[in-house]
Amino acid sequence: MSIRAWLVRRKIRAVFRPKELEAAPQQARLKHFEVALKAMESKMPDAPSDATVEAVDTGTVRGEWISVPGARGDRILMFSHGGGYVWGGPKHYRDLGARLSRAMKARVFLLDYRLAPAHRCPSAIEDALAAYDYIQAENPGVPITMAGDSAGGGLTLATAHAIRDSERTMPVALALISPWLDVTGSGESVRTNRDKEVMLDADGIQIAGQVYSGELSPDDPRPSPLFGDQAGLPPTLVQVGSEEILLSDSTRFHKKAQDAGCSVHLDVWPKMHHVWHMQAGLVPEGKRAIAEMAAFFEHHWGN
Repeated sequence: MSIRAWLVRRKIRAVFRPKELEAAPQQARLKHFEVALKAMESKMPDAPSDATVEAVDTGTVRGEWISVPGARGDRILMFSHGGGYVWGGPKHYRDLGARLSRAMKARVFLLDYRLAPAHRCPSAIEDALAAYDYIQAENPGVPITMAGDSAGGGLTLATAHAIRDSERTMPVALALISPWLDVTGSGESVRTNRDKEVMLDADGIQIAGQVYSGELSPDDPRPSPLFGDQAGLPPTLVQVGSEEILLSDSTRFHKKAQDAGCSVHLDVWPKMHHVWHMQAGLVPEGKRAIAEMAAFFEHHWGN
């Protein structure tokens, strides 16, 4: 782990999980996390000056196209943001979107999906399917890849299941970053990494999972795609940190996908924090992870 990553980890933990709140009641911890998340919004970098950002709002599809010089018209990445299904949007991901566009020489569509609690599962999946159909219709014949981080990783996998089951043309490849695939919080790492995790709160993700699931059972494959049928998925890359409470979501998915005959590569990064890619401007491991995603997709673009 680089010294910069170590420093960023310390700062994230101080902001999201300060020592004075370790023994605090659940409600106090969750309120602090919400405040910290809101404070973080103003510090998230915008798109670089050479990036082009184009808003999309068709009434059923919302999001932003982002591309940098050199992005090819025959490569598209559809990206779903994280935020526990209750927070976030394209504007918070413009910097990462531009970095992905630059590394992959691709146009990136940052999906703006409806959030809980106002809109519970399967609303986000419906929005992702509508966006996928829109992208295909507007760009006939162009290969589409899909990626997402945290909850967006779960949404990406759930959407891939829905695409497969509806007999649509599948994306050519997937990338899941620190994905949240089990909203029940039943993974072993939720317990074993509880004290090592620098950002997420184990109780918090369980509550957010219940909020997002709504009338569905939290172990339904739509809010928790880990429990779905993994057969027929396109080649998939999974990147996750070794000390995340969501680590088991990735390791269990990796085994299930392999058992189903899928091509899936799991890359566990030592001591990396949740979605370290978001700090790629500071953390060299973030730059390397994005570069490895780009190399993975490069192998599957087929153009």
